[in-house]
Amino acid sequence: MLFRLFSYITIGESMKIEKIGQQRYFIFFHILYLKNIDFSKEKIIDTVKRLLKKLKKRLMLRGFYKVGVYLHSKVGLFLELYQLEEFEYDDSLDFRVLVYLDEKIYFKTDDYFILPSDVPIYYDQGFFYCDVSFIPDMLSVIEFGEFIYGKKLYPIMFRWQKC
Repeated sequence: MLFRLFSYITIGESMKIEKIGQQRYFIFFHILYLKNIDFSKEKIIDTVKRLLKKLKKRLMLRGFYKVGVYLHSKVGLFLELYQLEEFEYDDSLDFRVLVYLDEKIYFKTDDYFILPSDVPIYYDQGFFYCDVSFIPDMLSVIEFGEFIYGKKLYPIMFRWQKC
């Protein structure tokens, strides 16, 4: 079986899967895994559906999922899967894909020293935040923190202080 009952797993060097709950997943595809991706909305939707169908058996996906897609051209694809409905048949799988093209994405960590020293770093409640655009080798730090974007990021941005 692919999943452990805790935390996350990495597959190869270019993918991270985290099972957040019974019906929720977080999946990260590094940009190296997505060679020559076209950044048009339609192509991103097609690519996401194709990638998820490849992972269908490993993740035991079945039913109807809402997929939030956050894209960063230098880092990769961030997918949030929420199962909305479970179908009776094992082979039934459908997605509602929402693409957010212009979202800010930050890396959150409690270790200041893994972040580059010459970029803007912010601090809030014991954690350090850095824009993922400024991290040259994301694969080397991915295990030491998490990605923050969308609804999770904006309340933190109002509180943080620049280091």
